[in-house]
Amino acid sequence: MRSLGELPELDAQLAALAHMEAGLRLALGQALEALSRGGVFALGFSSLAAYALERCERSGRWVEGARCLARRLERLPGLRRAVSCGEVSWSMAELVARIAQPGEEARWLEAVASHTVREMRQLVRGAIATEAAARSPTDTASAAADEATTSPMASADESEDENEDENEDENEDENEELCTLVCTVDREESWLFEATRHLLEHLGEREGNAQIEALLAEGQITLLAALPRGALDSDACAHMDTAQQRWREQLGRWRSEAEVRCEQRVRAAARSSSGVGVGLESTLPATLRKRRAALASAKSAAAAGVQALQNKTARELDATVRALSRALAGHELELSQAALLFHRVDGWRQLGYATEAQYARERLGMSRSSLVARRSLASRLEVLPQVAAALGTAQLGVEAALQLVRIATPLTQGAWVQRARQRTLKHLREEVAAALTAVRLSGQVDCPPPADEEIELFHELERAVVRGSACCGRRAAAPRTGPLPAETPPAVSSAAVSSAVVSGAASVDTGVDEAAAAPHHAWRAMLQSLSQWLEGGVQMSAAMSAGRARASRDVAAAGRVELRLRVSRSTRAWWRGLEAQARRWLPRGMSWLKFLCLSLWRGWQHLLGRDVAYGQVYVRDRYRCTSPVCSRQDVTPHHLKFRSAGGGDEDGNVAAVCTWCHLFGIHAGHIRAAGSARQIHWELGAPNDPCLVVDGRERRAA
Repeated sequence: MRSLGELPELDAQLAALAHMEAGLRLALGQALEALSRGGVFALGFSSLAAYALERCERSGRWVEGARCLARRLERLPGLRRAVSCGEVSWSMAELVARIAQPGEEARWLEAVASHTVREMRQLVRGAIATEAAARSPTDTASAAADEATTSPMASADESEDENEDENEDENEDENEELCTLVCTVDREESWLFEATRHLLEHLGEREGNAQIEALLAEGQITLLAALPRGALDSDACAHMDTAQQRWREQLGRWRSEAEVRCEQRVRAAARSSSGVGVGLESTLPATLRKRRAALASAKSAAAAGVQALQNKTARELDATVRALSRALAGHELELSQAALLFHRVDGWRQLGYATEAQYARERLGMSRSSLVARRSLASRLEVLPQVAAALGTAQLGVEAALQLVRIATPLTQGAWVQRARQRTLKHLREEVAAALTAVRLSGQVDCPPPADEEIELFHELERAVVRGSACCGRRAAAPRTGPLPAETPPAVSSAAVSSAVVSGAASVDTGVDEAAAAPHHAWRAMLQSLSQWLEGGVQMSAAMSAGRARASRDVAAAGRVELRLRVSRSTRAWWRGLEAQARRWLPRGMSWLKFLCLSLWRGWQHLLGRDVAYGQVYVRDRYRCTSPVCSRQDVTPHHLKFRSAGGGDEDGNVAAVCTWCHLFGIHAGHIRAAGSARQIHWELGAPNDPCLVVDGRERRAA
């Protein structure tokens, strides 16, 4: 955009893209709702969330939001048609669908035409409160009896809808704002933190902010038990952020007042464009106008509803989902780029909106956090044109692109794009996480994708955690009498990690020119540092804080590492407040992060390394389902060559597979797994028409 005179055109284009995206998302939500009624299992996926991640490349929360609205709009055909045509935004439809009944649909549609989203929230809240107050105890008992006689599927759907309502009421516009908590530590402490994160994941806590909260809870319990009474004021941590909290509340009140004052402009903007099909048609990009036929088909499907999809087979629904996901990926790229351009000219302020949140909510039908995420993606893609091109042509999905922009650089983007095409999302996430660790510990920004040998060596850290050997290190491999049970035989030892690095096994060429231009220095440095830490493990970390473990000093002296943790503001206040009180009680030389990690290990290490049948197989597979699209941890042993066909109990013929994938996937014929445990050949779906084929870690067909 060359001048501010083009701002109205850009605004109209952005609104057109956002409203058309709502129709695409509704159509995709309807297809996923139809698939969730059994079809997803026939395709070989253990859950709809696993299916959506791999086939749609969307998060579980995004999918549940789309399904929830699709279910509610089944009884509201007029509102469903308006959303599919771009006449009603997504945020407005979510509000109205909560309360509107079939006989009242016309009245609510009239209200939509004359009210803003903020005003509609107040109307919906009032209607819900009135309905609840008017309900007599007899009606409540009758409703409870009716609910008891409904089908389990209907009850589950209603429960999901209620949970969605609670989430929307608590966080209508924004979730609690995340901030960055920066910790600069020795490399040894960085490995201790990585091992602690794996421990928390093994215990079932995977979300980053929740992991930090678990660390703080263990640290606070340890301090309260060890320090004199009154030495630690637990309530003081809650008051550390009181002034900032009051200031944020005041800012919120000012923003709300400003939005009310600016709503006349919002109504004027809404009247100036009646929808994508009429007022905004001329503002669409040329590339989008070329896809009008596909978009028109999606609009028709969304207007027809879920019932129109009931007679389709699982494979046909999967093809529909894939086509809609590809269309939505290219559409979202254009929306993200337009949002970034609009932000750079301060568009919402120039057009007279009070806040960016108001513009996102009223004009685009989305939350501010969603808008910020999109323009952040577009900003990162500006320096990664190959990733942007792959996303725009649907060679990559949105989730894969979000993973690549975290690690790819202009030098390595080609290698990472090629790697993303060859991996399922589960494996791509693992490799990106490992590469980010290599960048952080080596200081090398240009990190190419790992070779299979490198990622296997990196996984030794998690194996050391789940088998319990990380608690004592390799030096303490002799039998123990402490609280930890005897460790199971390691699949890959720390000595193997060291020898692989020295021999150059960790520097395998990926076959990509750009990868060759960026040597695997980061991987070699990271794996060497890992092998040193595995020699001492958690015990080395505890000893170093007391000035012992002379042989481990080289690890600490290898450099400092900056950890950047994304946490909520309340969690950061808890961290800083508790750290300030505990600082004078910590042993000399012990950092706050190290104390928290050691406290967690002390409290939970007894759960690791238990001696169970097939324990060595579970450790080798890191207590995770080996299916390329499943990350469940309720693992069971599966014989790749059935014992009825002559297969034995040797480790190479046994793989850890979750309960569903084992009993209902493989033995029901929806999944086929063959080969050896080192290189399993997977086929998901019907035997003669699989929807996904993966050989080891390489995706062969999708």
